[in-house]
Amino acid sequence: MSEKSTYPYEVEVCVLNKDGFLTPTGYQRIIVNTTEKDLKRKGISVPEMMEKFNVTWILLSLSVEIYKPVKEGSVLNVTTWHTYKKGIIFRREVEMRNEQNEVVAVGATYSSLIDLNKRRICMDRSIYDQINLPEGEELFTAKSKAVINGEFEFSEEIAVRPSWIDSFNHVNNFRYGELAFDNLPEEYYLKIANISRFEIFFTGELRLG
Repeated sequence: MSEKSTYPYEVEVCVLNKDGFLTPTGYQRIIVNTTEKDLKRKGISVPEMMEKFNVTWILLSLSVEIYKPVKEGSVLNVTTWHTYKKGIIFRREVEMRNEQNEVVAVGATYSSLIDLNKRRICMDRSIYDQINLPEGEELFTAKSKAVINGEFEFSEEIAVRPSWIDSFNHVNNFRYGELAFDNLPEEYYLKIANISRFEIFFTGELRLG
């Protein structure tokens, strides 16, 4: 049976667009921050995993479905729970409700552990076996890996900036979301309040150089 935890979240101005609507990066920030709070409460936060096993959590994918656009001044109640574990991959659900208790968005993440020495996905099953969490319901369909049809169109080449590097010496996951958002066609940016779903897949680690 799932163990659901709810955390309040006051939407910050820095994650709104010029029209006062929450951006994809804003939804990502809410999901990641809520997950970090829940992992800390359960004793498996990033610092704790580093100290015990020399590993840390790594995000594989993030999917979000938006039912009502979130506006400036919103205070959300964000509920999260562990969905299941399959091998070395964990799934988690996140549900966001507004002050009227309406569901405004749902999210799902897939994550795993990275070995800090090897800088690769941790394959030590004994570590995963020590993380036993109650399993819960899936809110919607989401994938851990991208299915790519066709070819990408070149947009721009950007050098990794020192300010993008976090305490694990790689580009923080928020920057990936921002890079993707910044390279969308202009019409998507202008119609941000009409976005109903987006997905981000993390396939490689970016570092300085």
